[in-house]
Amino acid sequence: MSEKTLPAPTTDFAQAKRDVREHGYAVLAGLLSADQVARLRERVEVVAAEQRERQEDWTTNGNQKVFMLLNHGQEFLELAEHPVAVEFAADQVGPDPLLSSITANIAKPGNVQQQLHADQQYVPEPWPYVSSMNVVWALDDFTSENGATVVVPGSHLLQRAPDGTHERLESITGPAGSAVVLDGRVWHGAGVNKTESGTRIAILSHYCAPYIRQQENIMRSLRPEVRSSLTAGQRKLLGYDVWSGLGVVGGPPRDWTTRKDRSGPTNADGLFQD
Repeated sequence: MSEKTLPAPTTDFAQAKRDVREHGYAVLAGLLSADQVARLRERVEVVAAEQRERQEDWTTNGNQKVFMLLNHGQEFLELAEHPVAVEFAADQVGPDPLLSSITANIAKPGNVQQQLHADQQYVPEPWPYVSSMNVVWALDDFTSENGATVVVPGSHLLQRAPDGTHERLESITGPAGSAVVLDGRVWHGAGVNKTESGTRIAILSHYCAPYIRQQENIMRSLRPEVRSSLTAGQRKLLGYDVWSGLGVVGGPPRDWTTRKDRSGPTNADGLFQD
């Protein structure tokens, strides 16, 4: 595939959606301000350092991951419900997407390339539909030198997982503050950080269709003090609401018996007192 045909960073949402459909990914530039990037990056570094100090850090391929960011700051909850991210998630997986997980990845010098994968590999093949997708927030410039995500453009159209045979990998590059939108079927992985000292930090907001089990068991993982402060919109995004009869608590509310659309919030378990 010619370099000229590959997606470039854009502020045009319509173009980005075309890029995702054709290539399996898009780069949305300028979604986060410099102040937002700095605040998010600093917080990720603080939490990562605390986990290393407690010897609770999770490292693979030379990259440190920080899971369940919702427990580590309001800024991560706000990022998860960023309206552009949710819009692109809904465009991919359909109405009412759920946040499946939100994780930081710190690509360190000397790491190795992540194994190529597709984010919805838990779904039986073939994959005619998108069941999950990722919005990867760049907190540093994504370059081929610092380990930017690599991708096989167009691989989402194969409707299957990687099998070891693929065309030349392409690095997804873009400035800090950008968001990389990934079709859940496209083959990709974290790249090799060839720099001597610089880390590349990204936040991966993974979304799924509302009938899919989430990566993170948010009901069990979310700290009570965070849960108690959630807005109605955040509860829906995290999967606390009933959706089309799924996720009821002790059965659906009795006043839903005459409703065709059995969806909405429920306080039957006493978690929320509005």
